[in-house]
Amino acid sequence: MSNMRNLVASTVVALFVGGGAMAYDKWKGAEWVVSPEQIAEAKAGGNAGYQSAPGTVAVRPIRSEIADVLPFKWLLYGVAAGALTFVSLRKKKAA
Repeated sequence: MSNMRNLVASTVVALFVGGGAMAYDKWKGAEWVVSPEQIAEAKAGGNAGYQSAPGTVAVRPIRSEIADVLPFKWLLYGVAAGALTFVSLRKKKAA
């Protein structure tokens, strides 16, 4: 029964850490260099597009170079946290 408890606890920790990493990246906007919201705000303000640097105007959303790797990062964080939890919960052998 102890192994089942350890597996459940490890799964819960893995989901929590992976979901937390995903939420943090979504909150920071790691998927976009120029997001659709930024372009919409700029167009609502009367500009042609979002000015990311002096002299450069983006009229389309630009995805980040690491956007395709983010799900693997979240998965890796979750698996690492789950494995660490599973190893730390096992019974210690008496010396």
